[in-house]
Amino acid sequence: MGRYRKGHKHQRWHGKKQGGDNNNIKELLGSDWSVVENYLIEYRTKAHEAHRLGNKHQLKLSLLLIDDVPRISIGTHQFLSLTMSICQRRYIDLPDTLSGKERRRVHEMCTHLDIYHAGVGSSNDNNGSDTGDDGAGQMNPTTVPNNNTRRIAISIFVDGLEHFFCHDSAHDCSITQSFPSRSCRPWCYRINSNLTKGDNNKQHDEQHQERLIAIEKEKKLIHQFTILPEQSVQSFDSLDFVTLDTLDLSMVPTPDTTPWMLVDTVDKLILCVDELRFGISSNTTTTNDSPRETKLSELAFDLEMCNIGDGNSGTRTCLIQLTSNAANKDYIIDPLAMGIWDAIPTYLGPLFSDPNIVKIGHGVGGMDCSSLHRDFGILVVNAFDTYEATAIVSQSKRGLGLAALCRQYKLPEWERYAELKKTYQRSEWQKRPLNSDALRYGRYDIRYLITLRKLLMRDLAKMDMIDYVQPFIVVDDEDYETSELYESTSSNGNVILSSDKCNVDKSEVDDKGIIDNGGSALSPSSSITIIQSSEFSCYHHLMSAISLSQKRCLKLWSGNEVADEPILRNPTLLSMIKDAAKQKGHGKYWTDVHMQLYRKLVDWRKDVAQRELCTGADICSLDLLVFAAYKMPTTSGHLRRFAYILPELLRDDALPYCNELCEIVTTTRQQHPPVLEMTSLAVFRYSDVVFDCESCSKRQKIVHLLVGSALVGAIIIAMTRARNR
Repeated sequence: MGRYRKGHKHQRWHGKKQGGDNNNIKELLGSDWSVVENYLIEYRTKAHEAHRLGNKHQLKLSLLLIDDVPRISIGTHQFLSLTMSICQRRYIDLPDTLSGKERRRVHEMCTHLDIYHAGVGSSNDNNGSDTGDDGAGQMNPTTVPNNNTRRIAISIFVDGLEHFFCHDSAHDCSITQSFPSRSCRPWCYRINSNLTKGDNNKQHDEQHQERLIAIEKEKKLIHQFTILPEQSVQSFDSLDFVTLDTLDLSMVPTPDTTPWMLVDTVDKLILCVDELRFGISSNTTTTNDSPRETKLSELAFDLEMCNIGDGNSGTRTCLIQLTSNAANKDYIIDPLAMGIWDAIPTYLGPLFSDPNIVKIGHGVGGMDCSSLHRDFGILVVNAFDTYEATAIVSQSKRGLGLAALCRQYKLPEWERYAELKKTYQRSEWQKRPLNSDALRYGRYDIRYLITLRKLLMRDLAKMDMIDYVQPFIVVDDEDYETSELYESTSSNGNVILSSDKCNVDKSEVDDKGIIDNGGSALSPSSSITIIQSSEFSCYHHLMSAISLSQKRCLKLWSGNEVADEPILRNPTLLSMIKDAAKQKGHGKYWTDVHMQLYRKLVDWRKDVAQRELCTGADICSLDLLVFAAYKMPTTSGHLRRFAYILPELLRDDALPYCNELCEIVTTTRQQHPPVLEMTSLAVFRYSDVVFDCESCSKRQKIVHLLVGSALVGAIIIAMTRARNR
């Protein structure tokens, strides 16, 4: 990523930062954060005052539109003025101009201040209906500044943000949904637990044993392909340079012109596998006399994941995208749909383990292979990683991002792909229903991989020829902004390019830092026009790319959750300990009692994970346990102040886990009463406030009538006595 260099102004960087809608918004300074905290405290105080007055006077539920409310400035952000009518509402919105980093800090403040908080809306959610409501609970679309912008909603009521949370999956939900951990258990944890405890179903136990044996065989085969990559090459892989030199991505059908199917039932999954293998046909029936011929030889795949906890142990597969050479059709598999998670190993496993099918991915060594192994027990046998291939072709330490690679090979709409990647790469993939543009981005990730493999194999083979000209060079110059095209390791395993320094004229570098040396890398005078697959072993760079691709497939799930999620190195925990040592900040009251409670909660989470055959991250995050140890909540309502949408296993009232956590905290609380600057506030509902106001209003009318009657009677008596005198 390009940076601002001290001592001079970079014109492109400076110009870009000044453009756009929110690019001129500066982040809050240290002094501004104290003002934000005072703002939150004032809201909490006034909202509780409005609730208290509701027991004596009927709340006047304001119908004032948000657009008509005066604003106050904190830094460059405009916050709502905290009038009594605003504080009477069930929730209020914070500015949508806050950056992601600023929102995370506000969430932490709200947790310490006992304010319910949640991120609502989304800059990548175009199919939602994220509307606000006025104090009377009437839906009012104008109460939300922008329903496509991420922001924070805060409330003092445990049900104040329920408007944003839909239990019906058929409707849009603006708050992030929790991952369905109970119905989507990781295969590695489930299989290990069943084999340890002994599966009551003998048939399942035998299947598990067979799969473990098959995995060991597949590991050996992948290792063999790593040492002898020529054994993984198929006969169809001959390279015809006459044809390939005229090929580019402009000839490949785009996602908008390619049919696709969302696989969200087991029947659709069976149909998907059938079409991937044999192609799309009107007659899919077979007879014993005329079996269908398998057409599948190349399978492009990609995964989209979410992180439900800290470290890699909390990563879960949310989408699987597939396309093949046999069918001009894309498939997006929804593993979270009913029955799909458990059916994936049965139906997709054979495709990935077949050595005669080349699996094509981009950055498979990041999290794709390890996620397939952890979640479904699937190993990728015989792979071609386009990311590793670009690293060799560009002669740099790291490869190109997929959007930049598509641009290099002349994808006409690469800018659209780059924009989709920038917007949706970090989407909340566990959220349902799925966004149409996010699904389009997922199809872009696989649509061109099969063609890219051919083009990269061509350029890799040409690297060992005379008169080779490097097709493209990527410069590692921090003056050039490349973040729009390159991908991040935290999303799907790709890494930001950082090549060696190249002695090139910067005037030859385009606006994304890529030097195009002009088309074909093979001299027209070369006599070689075709290379058969049997000759591939003579081409060192091609074999290196294939070998490295196989090696990345051995990056499997280790199962070492302690290493992936360090218990005592959690950032929130370290922040508490640091504040306690300095005796300042929100965590200054952190003591050994809290630390002991935190360890008890970690042990409890580990025990529940063993019972549920899942990881500790599926139960809850370590951040939630740190806050639970510090604030000592005794009800689920208190817990929701730390995470408004609790994890599935804590939110389900039919399960005992939330009560178990609260019992552990209650026991510690009785033995060691908490000493905090501010005790936890009581949990109450907005609906109860309205109910109290209505009943209180009736009583007030009666009192007013009696008082008025008494006053009238006193006046009449006084006037009568005056006349008698």
